[in-house]
Amino acid sequence: MPRALLARRSLLAGLPLLAGTAEAAPDGSLRRVLDAGVIRLGVQVEGTAAATRSTDGSLRGYLPEIGHRIARGLGVRAEFVTVPRGDMLGLSQQRAFDLGLGGAIASTWLAMTALLSDPIMRFHLVVLTPHDRPVSGMGELATWRVGILDGRSFAEALREAGVEEARTVTYRSWEQAAVALTRGGEEAVIVPNYHAREIQRVVPRATMRFTLGEFWHCAMLRMGEHDLLRAVNVLLHLLRQEGQLPALHRAFFEQDPGGRRTL
Repeated sequence: MPRALLARRSLLAGLPLLAGTAEAAPDGSLRRVLDAGVIRLGVQVEGTAAATRSTDGSLRGYLPEIGHRIARGLGVRAEFVTVPRGDMLGLSQQRAFDLGLGGAIASTWLAMTALLSDPIMRFHLVVLTPHDRPVSGMGELATWRVGILDGRSFAEALREAGVEEARTVTYRSWEQAAVALTRGGEEAVIVPNYHAREIQRVVPRATMRFTLGEFWHCAMLRMGEHDLLRAVNVLLHLLRQEGQLPALHRAFFEQDPGGRRTL
């Protein structure tokens, strides 16, 4: 549906038809955002292509750009709430924001705890080692000290990839993982591919060996807020059809976001 057509009709009236749920009673979550004139967006600001803070204090990166486009599609203002790593779900349930961007890797556990949008970002988990320590396969990692990033969703992704937790060391940020790799504290680190590029900028001797699988980030909402979820998914669909979402993903992550997937 062209954006101009959405602008000429009430989004509230059009969403039940688009979602195929004309009989569903509104839950008020979309009305709350529209009446407030602002949508509060939770973002992890990690200094990567996903989200970083510029010298003037404003947010830059893929997720803030997506957030601004969602807000414009709803006709409201975007307000960003900084979320520490691993706290996205808890702060969402505490109503610290309306919509969490990123920080939620699609998984069965998460889908039973929160509402997930259509995917907005994809990545690969990659194994980094010093250039003089190659690894031929997953079997070798079982006897190595391996650094990983903190976060329930990230731990879930590692379990799905078959990584044993017994010999892993958790770090709060990719910067800490990079330092450990530099000092020889870890023999390998496992990070999303967009973190791998950041690590290689500060640790040129770090080398990507292989990937553990493909994972998807979704926007996250509180259980029961289906009106807002339908609105977000309609806007994400439009951004895909117009080419905006794929173009942004390629610009910030140097890879195509792939096709539309749901759990």
